Amino acid sequence: MDSYEDSDNEVVNLSLIAKNYESDEEVTSSDNNLSISFDELQDAFIDLHKESVKLAKLVSFSKKTISNLEKEVLKLNEKR
Repeated sequence: MDSYEDSDNEVVNLSLIAKNYESDEEVTSSDNNLSISFDELQDAFIDLHKESVKLAKLVSFSKKTISNLEKEVLKLNEKR
């Protein structure tokens, strides 16, 4: 009988969690009515693009470094 009561309590707790989640979702969805100008959006896009270009260069450099290190490991393993 204990496991039955535990199961009922779990269902009640999950229902409460779901109810709280739904009410939180309603609050956050009303915040979507922000007015942002085109210029602000364009500036944000430009900033994101610049950052993505920097990150792409970093990824490319990291890939080259990894490739060089893998070659070094292969050379060292061949010498054994």
